[in-house]
Amino acid sequence: MGHLALPHGGLGAFCYMELFFELRPSTDTFDPMTQRQRLQAILDLLQQREELSVDQACALLDASPATVRRDFNLLTADGEVEKTWGGVARKRHVESDMKPLLYRQSHLVAEKKAIAQKAAELVQNGDVVMIDGGTTTVELIPALTSKKIRIITNSLLIANAMHLHRKGWEGMELFVTGGFLYPDSGLLVGPEANRNLQQYHADWGFLSAGGLDENGVTNSNQLVVETERTMMAQSERSVILADHSKLGLRSMCKMCDYSEFHLLYTNQLTSPLHDIIRQAGVEVVLV
Repeated sequence: MGHLALPHGGLGAFCYMELFFELRPSTDTFDPMTQRQRLQAILDLLQQREELSVDQACALLDASPATVRRDFNLLTADGEVEKTWGGVARKRHVESDMKPLLYRQSHLVAEKKAIAQKAAELVQNGDVVMIDGGTTTVELIPALTSKKIRIITNSLLIANAMHLHRKGWEGMELFVTGGFLYPDSGLLVGPEANRNLQQYHADWGFLSAGGLDENGVTNSNQLVVETERTMMAQSERSVILADHSKLGLRSMCKMCDYSEFHLLYTNQLTSPLHDIIRQAGVEVVLV
């Protein structure tokens, strides 16, 4: 009988190798990466590309679709990536993304108040009004609290403003959606907020925006945009309120084309953007 040759390092090294192969799981069931390793690998891949689909991640990580979707959901919930159709995208921090709330509340205050007060003239007693959260749309509230209307909002800031400005609640009703509280905004977004909004029909929908350029209206987050689009779908007429600092900017997520809403209230608007918006059939009100 021949002798078994020991690996370099003698019996100790042989015993270690033998133990390793005995303890290693069968390749039929072995998951080559832990969840933590997969999550980091997904983030690393998104440094090399803009988006990553479920199918791509399955092939690159040797993981099942169910596993990849769980990882994508976890990274999305943690704010590490943005949800896309069929995958995730790198979370981009561009200049037009949502700025801190305190900054937005103190920026162009007079312009925002003038825009909102003029837009509030659209609302008549008996109307149902949806109001998207924003530092311009919240300025609608002082002009609306004397009217006998119903307000539906996804904004805790707007609900609080109603509480502070309303001297009596006779003839006015306030509905606040549930949902995921988007950080540093007071916005309630996500599937629960959208389901709540779909229960109602409004005469007017007042919405904010992160940017308006030649390609349409955008905002900073997919969840925010999905809730805004739900409001538009449930409103007879949609109105966007935007001061001049939003014009010419493009945020990450497409909210709508200009043909999808009815009125734009702003304090400045120059060509060629003015012409593009008017040609789409939008009524522009300069304040």
